[in-house]
Amino acid sequence: MDDWRVWLGIGGFLLTLIGFVFTRAEKSAATTRDLEQRTHKNELAIVNQRADAAEKYATKHELREAVDDLKNSMYGRFDRLETKLDKKERDAA
Repeated sequence: MDDWRVWLGIGGFLLTLIGFVFTRAEKSAATTRDLEQRTHKNELAIVNQRADAAEKYATKHELREAVDDLKNSMYGRFDRLETKLDKKERDAA
């Protein structure tokens, strides 16, 4: 007669333990999602602050350097494109 009570107690304990594990897992997942969202928001805020600082504090010299770098990059890409087109024309001829 006491056997079924022992098994019932063990079953109740196991169900409680399983419920506890699932509850902790759900809470952990929610915490992880919250931290990921906060991290993403912080990263966006940092990017915005850097952009604001660059806009406010960029000197003419830095701006000129950036424009020159951009021009050089564009010219280099156009040169490579022109080289490729010349090669295709020679191969086709």
